[in-house]
Amino acid sequence: MEALRTIQEQNIPHGDIQIIFNVAEEGGLHGSKNLDKTLLKADLGFVLDCGGGPGEIILAAPGQDRINVTVKGRASHAGAFPEGGISAIVVAAKAIAKMPLGRIDDETTCNIGTIQGGLATNIVAERVEITCESRSRDIGKLESLTVQMCETFKHSAEEMGAVAETEVIRLYDPYTLAEDSQVVVLAGQAAKSAGLKAIFGETGGGSDANNYNRYGIPCTVLGIGMQKSHTTEECIKEEHLYQTANLVVEIVKAVARVQKG
Repeated sequence: MEALRTIQEQNIPHGDIQIIFNVAEEGGLHGSKNLDKTLLKADLGFVLDCGGGPGEIILAAPGQDRINVTVKGRASHAGAFPEGGISAIVVAAKAIAKMPLGRIDDETTCNIGTIQGGLATNIVAERVEITCESRSRDIGKLESLTVQMCETFKHSAEEMGAVAETEVIRLYDPYTLAEDSQVVVLAGQAAKSAGLKAIFGETGGGSDANNYNRYGIPCTVLGIGMQKSHTTEECIKEEHLYQTANLVVEIVKAVARVQKG
């Protein structure tokens, strides 16, 4: 918004500019996933959503699968007849203990997000629901890890006489941009004009850029200086806010020069 205000106030030449404010990004890029794609007119795009400082340009981001798991055991009185029950909590715990969690390699991660189940301490838990995720910038690794996680839950359940039902939802696909692609080159030129050092990198987080790339609009993510994301200490320096606004103005100028030429 500051960049648009500056462009208007200073009468800076520009081509067509399309601004999109998406909702529900954190839950799975739902806003960009469900927008009316016929309204998209842009040839390329820039998303302001990366923890690196202004000047960082993201070339690749992972895809993500959300895995919903329901483990069904058998209830029984935990004091009078525990042998008659099959604890869904124990099944889930054994399965999770077998999984490669955290960082798998430099482009692949895995996480157990939530687990809910059981009714009381005197009841062998009959049902547990788990939500987890797999991510990778390599689509093959993503799919392989997702299968491995699902099979681990199923096998652990079978070993104890329980059942594990899994549901896989592809939240978004990975994307990769070449360093010499137009959108990246323009971002680099703009960073230089803004007095910033252009740094090309990769990320482990998804953004609306994942969907825009899937729609055929080359789109890169730009660093804006977010720190300690997803914690109660998340913050951003005031300096980075100014630098980001200036960077966007320089991007508009760079695109206008290309269009004019």
